[in-house]
Amino acid sequence: MMRQATMDFSTPSVFDPQKGDSSEEVDLTMVYQAASNGDVSALTAVIREDPSILECCDSEGCTPLMHAVSGRQVDTVKLLLKMGANINTQDAYGRTSLCLATYLGWLEGCVSLLRNGAKHNIPDKNGRLPLHAATAEPDVRLLTVLVQQSNLNEINHQDNEGMTALHWAAFHNRPQHTQMLLKKGADPTLVDKDFKTALHWAVQ
Repeated sequence: MMRQATMDFSTPSVFDPQKGDSSEEVDLTMVYQAASNGDVSALTAVIREDPSILECCDSEGCTPLMHAVSGRQVDTVKLLLKMGANINTQDAYGRTSLCLATYLGWLEGCVSLLRNGAKHNIPDKNGRLPLHAATAEPDVRLLTVLVQQSNLNEINHQDNEGMTALHWAAFHNRPQHTQMLLKKGADPTLVDKDFKTALHWAVQ
């Protein structure tokens, strides 16, 4: 049977603030909720009392910074980074805060994270970079930001299914994205694990 390409953007449990993994579960639940809701005052108070909370993870490996990203709270993201949060921590799926922001299509968040040192070339457990995820977002500006950060090897990086960003742009039927990637040197001859080029996905 022919493999069907899928890019899973729906992992709601990753952003479930009710899930904690420590003996201080009640306090951590409050922290995750505060991060997601943008409650800067509550976060500042609890983190000043115990800075280690910055790197506490829920059962899906998500830190307070990741919860702030999930809530699209740019001021909270900036606060947590200023207080020392690790910007490149990966969750249980191998996704960084930048990767999560890209999956959400959150341009402002991606720009803020990149300006603060987020690495754009850390693959998740599916072998995908934020660049791959950006092809699903209709607004080409998100892909533009990431392409500007990427070298040719990263532009042509193949995920675990052999799909490049160009493959995914074709799969999602994004002509603007496809044109940009080609202009930046994306290789249209690369094939995925089903021996399909991006053109195969474009006409399918």
